[in-house]
Amino acid sequence: MARAVSGLGRFGSYAREGHFLYIFAAPFARILRGEFNENSVLRGDGAVQTLTQEFRAMANRLYSPTHDPADQQWVDKTPDLAQVRAVPVINKLWPSSRFIFLYRPAEDAVRSSVAVWRQRVEGNEGQAAERWVQCQRAWRAARPDLGDRYVEVYQPHMLTRPEAVAQSMAGVLGLADAEIDSLARTWREDTQVNRPKGERAQAYDAVTLSEET
Repeated sequence: MARAVSGLGRFGSYAREGHFLYIFAAPFARILRGEFNENSVLRGDGAVQTLTQEFRAMANRLYSPTHDPADQQWVDKTPDLAQVRAVPVINKLWPSSRFIFLYRPAEDAVRSSVAVWRQRVEGNEGQAAERWVQCQRAWRAARPDLGDRYVEVYQPHMLTRPEAVAQSMAGVLGLADAEIDSLARTWREDTQVNRPKGERAQAYDAVTLSEET
Protein backbone atom coordinates (compact mmCIF):
# COMPACT_ATOMS: atom_id res chain seq x y z
CA MET A 1 0.00 0.00 0.00
CA ALA A 2 2.69 2.51 1.02
CA ARG A 3 4.78 1.87 -2.06
CA ALA A 4 1.75 2.10 -4.35
CA VAL A 5 0.65 5.45 -2.88
CA SER A 6 4.23 6.72 -2.93
CA GLY A 7 4.47 5.69 -6.57
CA LEU A 8 1.83 8.24 -7.49
CA GLY A 9 4.53 10.87 -7.07
CA ARG A 10 2.82 13.60 -5.09
CA PHE A 11 2.70 12.11 -1.60
CA GLY A 12 6.43 11.75 -1.08
CA SER A 13 8.59 8.68 -1.39
CA TYR A 14 8.49 5.64 0.86
CA ALA A 15 11.68 3.82 1.77
CA ARG A 16 11.11 1.93 5.03
CA GLU A 17 8.83 1.72 8.03
CA GLY A 18 9.23 4.60 10.45
CA HIS A 19 8.85 2.90 13.85
CA PHE A 20 9.47 6.30 15.34
CA LEU A 21 6.40 8.39 16.07
CA TYR A 22 4.77 6.00 18.49
CA ILE A 23 7.78 6.26 20.82
CA PHE A 24 6.79 9.85 21.58
CA ALA A 25 3.02 9.37 21.58
CA ALA A 26 2.47 8.94 25.32
CA PRO A 27 4.66 11.86 26.49
CA PHE A 28 3.27 14.14 23.80
CA ALA A 29 -0.27 13.23 24.81
CA ARG A 30 0.52 14.35 28.37
CA ILE A 31 2.18 17.54 27.15
CA LEU A 32 -0.77 18.43 24.94
CA ARG A 33 -3.07 17.90 27.92
CA GLY A 34 -0.89 20.22 30.02
CA GLU A 35 0.19 17.45 32.37
CA PHE A 36 3.69 18.52 33.34
CA ASN A 37 5.44 19.78 36.47
CA GLU A 38 4.71 23.31 37.61
CA ASN A 39 8.42 24.08 37.34
CA SER A 40 8.70 22.68 33.83
CA VAL A 41 10.20 24.80 31.08
CA LEU A 42 7.03 23.99 29.16
CA ARG A 43 5.16 26.41 31.43
CA GLY A 44 6.72 29.30 29.55
CA ASP A 45 4.71 31.35 27.09
CA GLY A 46 4.43 29.52 23.79
CA ALA A 47 6.75 26.72 24.96
CA VAL A 48 4.40 23.87 24.05
CA GLN A 49 3.73 25.39 20.66
CA THR A 50 7.48 25.79 20.04
CA LEU A 51 8.17 22.19 21.08
CA THR A 52 5.38 20.92 18.84
CA GLN A 53 6.66 22.90 15.86
CA GLU A 54 10.23 21.69 16.39
CA PHE A 55 9.14 18.08 16.73
CA ARG A 56 7.10 18.28 13.53
CA ALA A 57 10.08 19.80 11.73
CA MET A 58 12.37 17.02 12.98
CA ALA A 59 9.95 14.30 11.87
CA ASN A 60 9.50 15.99 8.50
CA ARG A 61 13.26 15.94 7.98
CA LEU A 62 13.41 12.23 8.77
CA TYR A 63 10.51 11.18 6.57
CA SER A 64 10.72 13.63 3.70
CA PRO A 65 12.73 12.57 0.63
CA THR A 66 13.99 16.16 0.45
CA HIS A 67 14.89 16.34 4.18
CA ASP A 68 13.06 19.64 4.27
CA PRO A 69 11.62 20.43 7.74
CA ALA A 70 8.67 22.15 6.08
CA ASP A 71 7.90 19.22 3.78
CA GLN A 72 4.84 17.39 5.11
CA GLN A 73 4.25 15.36 1.94
CA TRP A 74 5.59 12.03 3.13
CA VAL A 75 4.35 8.48 3.53
CA ASP A 76 4.81 6.34 6.64
CA LYS A 77 3.86 2.69 6.90
CA THR A 78 4.41 1.48 10.44
CA PRO A 79 2.23 -1.46 11.45
CA ASP A 80 0.88 -2.95 14.65
CA LEU A 81 -0.60 -1.87 17.94
CA ALA A 82 1.84 0.82 19.11
CA GLN A 83 1.39 2.88 15.95
CA VAL A 84 -2.40 2.58 15.99
CA ARG A 85 -2.44 3.76 19.60
CA ALA A 86 -0.37 6.75 18.49
CA VAL A 87 -2.95 7.86 15.90
CA PRO A 88 -4.67 10.44 18.19
CA VAL A 89 -1.35 12.21 18.85
CA ILE A 90 -0.26 12.01 15.21
CA ASN A 91 -3.61 13.51 14.27
CA LYS A 92 -3.03 16.46 16.61
CA LEU A 93 0.55 17.03 15.49
CA TRP A 94 -0.40 16.82 11.78
CA PRO A 95 -4.06 17.91 11.69
CA SER A 96 -4.25 17.60 7.89
CA SER A 97 -2.86 14.05 7.85
CA ARG A 98 -4.64 11.19 6.09
CA PHE A 99 -4.92 7.66 7.45
CA ILE A 100 -5.26 4.37 5.61
CA PHE A 101 -6.12 1.56 8.01
CA LEU A 102 -5.08 -1.67 6.31
CA TYR A 103 -6.33 -4.78 8.06
CA ARG A 104 -6.46 -8.50 7.37
CA PRO A 105 -7.97 -11.61 8.96
CA ALA A 106 -6.68 -12.39 12.44
CA GLU A 107 -5.48 -15.82 11.30
CA ASP A 108 -3.28 -14.27 8.60
CA ALA A 109 -1.85 -11.74 11.04
CA VAL A 110 -0.92 -14.42 13.56
CA ARG A 111 0.55 -16.75 10.92
CA SER A 112 2.66 -13.88 9.60
CA SER A 113 3.90 -13.05 13.11
CA VAL A 114 4.94 -16.65 13.66
CA ALA A 115 6.66 -16.86 10.28
CA VAL A 116 8.58 -13.61 10.69
CA TRP A 117 9.29 -13.74 14.41
CA ARG A 118 9.20 -17.49 15.04
CA GLN A 119 11.53 -17.51 18.06
CA ARG A 120 9.56 -14.71 19.68
CA VAL A 121 6.04 -15.79 18.82
CA GLU A 122 5.98 -19.57 18.48
CA GLY A 123 4.20 -20.93 21.53
CA ASN A 124 2.64 -17.52 22.19
CA GLU A 125 0.20 -17.40 19.30
CA GLY A 126 -2.61 -16.46 21.66
CA GLN A 127 -0.77 -13.28 22.60
CA ALA A 128 -0.31 -12.41 18.93
CA ALA A 129 -4.04 -12.91 18.37
CA GLU A 130 -4.84 -10.70 21.37
CA ARG A 131 -2.56 -7.99 19.96
CA TRP A 132 -4.62 -8.09 16.75
CA VAL A 133 -7.80 -7.64 18.79
CA GLN A 134 -6.33 -4.71 20.70
CA CYS A 135 -5.21 -3.14 17.42
CA GLN A 136 -8.78 -3.19 16.10
CA ARG A 137 -10.07 -1.69 19.35
CA ALA A 138 -7.47 1.07 19.33
CA TRP A 139 -8.37 2.00 15.76
CA ARG A 140 -12.09 2.09 16.47
CA ALA A 141 -11.41 4.37 19.44
CA ALA A 142 -9.28 6.73 17.34
CA ARG A 143 -11.26 7.03 14.11
CA PRO A 144 -14.19 9.19 15.36
CA ASP A 145 -11.77 12.14 15.72
CA LEU A 146 -10.41 11.80 12.18
CA GLY A 147 -13.49 13.12 10.40
CA ASP A 148 -13.38 12.21 6.72
CA ARG A 149 -9.59 11.85 6.65
CA TYR A 150 -9.39 8.07 6.82
CA VAL A 151 -10.26 5.00 4.81
CA GLU A 152 -10.33 1.35 5.84
CA VAL A 153 -9.00 -1.26 3.42
CA TYR A 154 -9.44 -5.01 3.82
CA GLN A 155 -6.09 -6.28 2.64
CA PRO A 156 -7.28 -9.32 0.61
CA HIS A 157 -9.40 -6.97 -1.50
CA MET A 158 -6.24 -5.35 -2.88
CA LEU A 159 -5.81 -8.54 -4.92
CA THR A 160 -9.43 -9.54 -5.48
CA ARG A 161 -11.00 -6.09 -5.91
CA PRO A 162 -8.17 -3.66 -6.82
CA GLU A 163 -10.41 -1.20 -8.67
CA ALA A 164 -12.86 -0.98 -5.77
CA VAL A 165 -10.05 -0.45 -3.23
CA ALA A 166 -8.46 2.28 -5.33
CA GLN A 167 -11.83 3.99 -5.76
CA SER A 168 -12.52 3.83 -2.00
CA MET A 169 -9.32 5.81 -1.40
CA ALA A 170 -10.12 8.50 -3.96
CA GLY A 171 -12.02 10.83 -1.65
CA VAL A 172 -9.56 10.70 1.24
CA LEU A 173 -6.48 11.25 -0.94
CA GLY A 174 -8.10 13.43 -3.60
CA LEU A 175 -7.13 11.03 -6.36
CA ALA A 176 -7.59 11.80 -10.03
CA ASP A 177 -8.93 9.11 -12.36
CA ALA A 178 -5.42 8.39 -13.67
CA GLU A 179 -4.16 7.87 -10.10
CA ILE A 180 -7.02 5.50 -9.30
CA ASP A 181 -6.13 3.51 -12.41
CA SER A 182 -2.46 3.48 -11.41
CA LEU A 183 -3.19 2.05 -7.96
CA ALA A 184 -5.53 -0.59 -9.36
CA ARG A 185 -2.97 -1.58 -11.98
CA THR A 186 -0.27 -1.95 -9.32
CA TRP A 187 -2.38 -4.38 -7.34
CA ARG A 188 -3.57 -6.28 -10.39
CA GLU A 189 0.07 -6.97 -11.25
CA ASP A 190 1.01 -7.93 -7.69
CA THR A 191 0.35 -11.58 -6.84
CA GLN A 192 1.36 -11.27 -3.19
CA VAL A 193 0.37 -8.58 -0.71
CA ASN A 194 2.15 -8.22 2.65
CA ARG A 195 3.49 -11.73 2.60
CA PRO A 196 6.85 -12.88 4.02
CA LYS A 197 9.53 -13.60 1.45
CA GLY A 198 11.95 -16.51 0.99
CA GLU A 199 12.23 -19.01 3.82
CA ARG A 200 9.75 -17.03 5.87
CA ALA A 201 7.15 -17.51 3.14
CA GLN A 202 7.60 -21.27 3.50
CA ALA A 203 7.16 -20.94 7.24
CA TYR A 204 4.03 -18.85 6.68
CA ASP A 205 2.49 -21.65 4.60
CA ALA A 206 3.54 -24.28 7.13
CA VAL A 207 2.07 -22.58 10.21
CA THR A 208 -1.03 -24.30 11.52
CA LEU A 209 -2.83 -22.51 14.32
CA SER A 210 -4.32 -24.49 17.16
CA GLU A 211 -8.00 -24.34 18.01
CA GLU A 212 -7.08 -22.59 21.25
CA THR A 213 -5.45 -19.78 19.29
